[in-house]
Amino acid sequence: TADVAAPPEAAAAAEIATAEVAASPEEPDMKKEALDKLKAMLASSTATCASLEAAVADASSAGVKDDDLQEARNRIKGIQATDALKQAMTNAGEDALRLAINAAEERGASTDEVAKARAKLEEMEARRREEERKQREAEAKKAEALQALSAAVTSRSMDALREAIVAAEAQQVTSAELEPARKVLAEEEQKQLARDKLAASRTITDPEKLEAALAEARAAGLGADEPLLKEFEELLAKARRRSEAEAALESAVETRNIDSLQAAIQQGQDAGVDAALIKQAQEVLDDEVPKQKAREQLAAACEACTKDALAEAIEAAKAAKLPDSEYQKAADLLLKEEEKERLLAAVQKCLEESKSIDMTDIDAVRAGKDSLSKAITEATALGIGDSALADAELRRKKLHNTVEDLKGSIRVFCRIRPLSSKEKDQGDTKITDQSDAMTLQVHGGEEQEHTFQFDAVFTPGTQDEIFEDCRDLVQSAVDGYNVTIFAYGQTGAGKTFTMAGVPGQLGVSPRTITEIFEVIERGKGRCDYKVTGSMLELYQQTLVDLMAKGDSTSKVRKKPLNVRQDKSGSVVIENLVEEECKSAEDLSGLVDRGNEQRTVAATEMNSESSRSHLVLIIRITSTNKDTNEVLKGKILIVDLAGSERLKKSQTTANMQKESIEINKSLTALGDVIEALTKNQKQIPYRNHKLTQLMQDSLGGTAKTLMFVNCSPASSNLDETVMSLKYAARAKKITNTAAKNAG
Repeated sequence: TADVAAPPEAAAAAEIATAEVAASPEEPDMKKEALDKLKAMLASSTATCASLEAAVADASSAGVKDDDLQEARNRIKGIQATDALKQAMTNAGEDALRLAINAAEERGASTDEVAKARAKLEEMEARRREEERKQREAEAKKAEALQALSAAVTSRSMDALREAIVAAEAQQVTSAELEPARKVLAEEEQKQLARDKLAASRTITDPEKLEAALAEARAAGLGADEPLLKEFEELLAKARRRSEAEAALESAVETRNIDSLQAAIQQGQDAGVDAALIKQAQEVLDDEVPKQKAREQLAAACEACTKDALAEAIEAAKAAKLPDSEYQKAADLLLKEEEKERLLAAVQKCLEESKSIDMTDIDAVRAGKDSLSKAITEATALGIGDSALADAELRRKKLHNTVEDLKGSIRVFCRIRPLSSKEKDQGDTKITDQSDAMTLQVHGGEEQEHTFQFDAVFTPGTQDEIFEDCRDLVQSAVDGYNVTIFAYGQTGAGKTFTMAGVPGQLGVSPRTITEIFEVIERGKGRCDYKVTGSMLELYQQTLVDLMAKGDSTSKVRKKPLNVRQDKSGSVVIENLVEEECKSAEDLSGLVDRGNEQRTVAATEMNSESSRSHLVLIIRITSTNKDTNEVLKGKILIVDLAGSERLKKSQTTANMQKESIEINKSLTALGDVIEALTKNQKQIPYRNHKLTQLMQDSLGGTAKTLMFVNCSPASSNLDETVMSLKYAARAKKITNTAAKNAG
């Protein structure tokens, strides 16, 4: 502890104490000794706080009064305050030191130490004020640095950003405060790098590479308002146009299409394509123009399809050095036109030759017709139109119908069936013999020998042979004429077999149906056709529509069928159901449905005798595609009911009435045939519904074929002779042929 000089007051107190001790001889020496020790320590400048405290304690124990100890105690406080002040000067802050000085002064600390402490305090205050000044200056500079950072971030100038960041770091700005500026600087440096790369790409012409560079720049954050970006977008657009133009030129050069070449050359010039490529395309264009003109001439010639135009176009194509394949079509057409010219000449030759034919010589007319038909068929097959063949076709039809007319106004075929097992068993003998293809002899004794001449005699002949001579009649119907085929004869003579046939041996009716659609198929390139069918039966004096007979709900069935003639003389059957048939199957189905409804009954002559006349009406309308000429033809196929005497058929009751009506109708038909044979002015068509129905089928405009079916049995001699005489009379009818125009 530092020595402390005893103050004057302390010296006085010591003297008093000494005096008191001296004045009290009765106190023990111990008390005096304690006071002396204490006095000595107070007089010493080296006494420590601890030694004084110990001396005071000893004096107090020796009975020294507190007043006598006060000085020592004050001395102790002064020493403690001085020690505290020294401690404060070493470790305390400004405020603690100020407090320590105040405390030291109050407790009597050393004035020197107090002075030193005050000097220290003043030094600390001065240092604090300096530090505060410096702090204020630093904060001002930091604020200035932050402001500079903010301005640089706003301007996004890389130089300003770099300077501001360096200045801020010098002012110890925190990383968090520096981060926005550093981030913006990084973005701007990336953008600048993208700008530098774009600038280095100015010489690129490949659109894909330019597009990649632009994509990279956009990814780096360059915006739409970036001047360099706009510049490169324009460069990219130009590069694309140039690339497209180059591709168009290459494609046009490859295809050698004139329009494409012209467009591509213009496109290439506008896009700044390399001049060499444009020159190449121009050379190809110069080479293709004459070829294109030749192609156009070829196309026009092929369209016109005339011999001269085709020949000129082929020469132009050769001059333009077109490959053979490009004018092969024209060459084929030229050959075809030359062939057409030859065929037309052949048709014309046949036409002229036909005009000198003896029209009364059936063989000459048939030969002329066949020759002209062949020439027309060959010309049509090559595509020659009907308008060019109209005269020849008209002549062919005339020759065809002349042949039919020369065959007979009514062609009559006689067919004799074989003897049946029943006839043989009952002892019948054959009474017929065929002398030649057209002559039949009937043997019935000296007074019953007969010879009959017909257009053909079959005994019995095959179904194919029978139809072969009917085939041409189908062509007549398609040409616009009425055609009638009917079978006459006694019950059991084979009429239905001839007309309908049986499975495997089809008759005239189904074969005619097939032939109709075969003729139509051959002619469908020239004409449109419509075929309709209807079927009825004449039972006694009643006409029955077989298409409505089995339908109890049919409204048509409730109306009667009325026969009348229209203004042109054609027979019209009112209320008759007529169905359009688009195929042979449709028409055959109609016939099958009609046959199911036909009235039959058993007679002595036939176990399933037809008790009515069956009529199939087929109408054919043709419209020429070239001339629009409409022709309407009709085929009437009639299976007449059996003709025999009542005694012979052994019918009874109602069936006798049926037989009477059948014979009446056949008699009326015979009367009509006789009137036509004698050229009578009044023909008794109206005597019976059968003859009314067949009015336009006998004489007039009709082509008619009659089958007379007969039995060869001796037991049927009378019926056979009667039927043959009936047919022979019909052979004398004369026709006046005329087509039915639409």
